[in-house]
Amino acid sequence: MNYTNEAVLESLRRAQYRQVPWPRRPRVFEFLRERGLISTARQPSLLLPGYHAPVDIAVLSTQGKTELGRLERRALLPEWPVERELRYTCDEAGS
Repeated sequence: MNYTNEAVLESLRRAQYRQVPWPRRPRVFEFLRERGLISTARQPSLLLPGYHAPVDIAVLSTQGKTELGRLERRALLPEWPVERELRYTCDEAGS
């Protein structure tokens, strides 16, 4: 799959705030997981009466946090309007 720099940046932001239950993840999350940028973590059930099953949620890995910072810095540059539409490549994650 091909994803833009902007799609990757927005997905990493969503994972940063633990907003995405893994069963409801967008396809881009599989792409990010394959590259080691996100993983899953078990979120405890709510403190409400009755049984609430724990939920796996998407979370940033250490490499994902680094990549989020890199993309956020790039987003501040004057070139970002062009770069955000470019295809995200996995070799960028290592730089």
